Amino acid sequence: MKKRAFKGNPSQVLVEQLSALGVKYIFNNTGSHEARFFDALHDHPDIHSILGLHEGVVTSMAGGYTQVNNDPAVMVAHLDCGLGQTLGQMLNIHNAKLPVVVITYAADTGSGTDRVGWGHHINPNVGPTHISAPYVKASWTVLNPEGMAHAIYRALLVAKTPPVGAVHLAIYENSLTTDTIEADIVESGLPDLRAGYPSDSDIETIARALTEADRPVLFFGDGIWKSGAEAELIAFAERFGIPIKYGEEFWNRGILVHHQLYWKDDFNALDPDCVLAIGVRHRLAYNQFSNANSVVAIGTDVDNLKNFEGLDRAVLADEHRTLERLTECLDSSATDAGQFEERRERLLEQTAAQQKKRITAMKNVQPQTARVRPWVLADTLEKSLEGLGGGIISMEHFALLNCLGGMQPTGNNIYIPPAGGSEGYGMGAAIGVKLAAPSKPVVGLVGDGSVYYADTGFWTAAHHKIPILYVIPNNECYGIVARNFSVLGAGGTMHKSGDYAGVVLDQIDPIKIAEGYGVEGMHVEEESKLEEAMDHGLKLVENENRPFVLNVHLPIGLPEGGRPAKHFTLGD
Repeated sequence: MKKRAFKGNPSQVLVEQLSALGVKYIFNNTGSHEARFFDALHDHPDIHSILGLHEGVVTSMAGGYTQVNNDPAVMVAHLDCGLGQTLGQMLNIHNAKLPVVVITYAADTGSGTDRVGWGHHINPNVGPTHISAPYVKASWTVLNPEGMAHAIYRALLVAKTPPVGAVHLAIYENSLTTDTIEADIVESGLPDLRAGYPSDSDIETIARALTEADRPVLFFGDGIWKSGAEAELIAFAERFGIPIKYGEEFWNRGILVHHQLYWKDDFNALDPDCVLAIGVRHRLAYNQFSNANSVVAIGTDVDNLKNFEGLDRAVLADEHRTLERLTECLDSSATDAGQFEERRERLLEQTAAQQKKRITAMKNVQPQTARVRPWVLADTLEKSLEGLGGGIISMEHFALLNCLGGMQPTGNNIYIPPAGGSEGYGMGAAIGVKLAAPSKPVVGLVGDGSVYYADTGFWTAAHHKIPILYVIPNNECYGIVARNFSVLGAGGTMHKSGDYAGVVLDQIDPIKIAEGYGVEGMHVEEESKLEEAMDHGLKLVENENRPFVLNVHLPIGLPEGGRPAKHFTLGD
């Protein structure tokens, strides 16, 4: 391990070690107790502070950054109070198992008075690592300034070690003195850690099951992109005529939704006789594969191997390496290539029919005056990005998930959905995505409800001149909640009357909100003007290196025939 000696105060050591390990950005909301740290950060030329006005946005920025290349992101939250503010988005980070390093500072609550500061701490019986424990895979408290550099190295190493995940470092604030200390800074970088190879017997068994199957399915999850195996999965599916299906609904990053072998409809319609679940943390129906003759699960984590009824074989191995070995085995075996060709042609007919049916259903939605239909927005956005050679769509809008990737037969766009179901992720995530992929056009596709959770993200994008095009599919509603009020609340008052309460978000102008934070934007109400507005926004963002926002007015997101209910007002 390559090291070099460094002299400085503990805060300077901390920042120097972060920079030496390749960390370019610290996502943060500043606090008084961390004054020396932020002074050292400001003084360092190679690492930059990205300021968020709320810790939830700070957390989602860090999460979005990791979703591009699976590189660790580092964020700083202010004491217990700031850490508490992160938890809604830390739930998303935890669900997606993203390599985020959370740094907080811990006060001395025992040497004198047990009530410190202005009420920044919960109580002396609970430390910051207790608060973060349910959301991280490891946490430590650092007391000794001389151990600061190693603690930073260990935190980043553990975060990116498969199975990747968040970690928390609580640094005793009194260790951040002005005293000069000597430290060994690790300069060799972080190792490229991967899980091991599958055994020969595992590969032979899986290859035999896939060969003998008539209707196999590749059921894949985030282990595919985290192991860098997206291209290998596509090649494998094409070579052996196997449909590919997301195994975690929308908690996934993907470039696969355009692919002709991607199966977007109900899994059960495939009636699979062999299921190869690779990199999936299965959270759907436990008995989903009860009719399959063979069920195989592969991944780097025990979470990739559980919740499968009738699991025949569990393989703890790297997804990328497993696909490589499977391809080699199937290619070298004495297999009738015509079998795969027949299977592939049959599948292509099925997926083409499925795609045609979906597109017809989307286009059958009748146009409305001064409204843009969801499929028109999805189609226009994708075509505009493809015209630039492809880009990244960081999204938090569930109504468009079934439209995205569904209109174009091929494409280069990458789709990064929210990391989990805790709302408000999308505004900050798009900023993190752009910082991790500065050469690619980035669109933050964030629904109006999600925007209002975290609209301070507009300020961060403007303040740091992050060139993002925010597109708001504005249905003036918590659409998914309204739908569930109708479905899960069937037979109730709202469902019977058609008057829906607590879900309509009317009389809000997100363009005025954005402008208040320093981001210009425009409304789009007509489908005929959407393409021009989209191209204008993308060109402005790329040419002028600043954010811009399009507020696209969709049909109201209530169930069919639904109306806003009369709500309580104090003045009545």
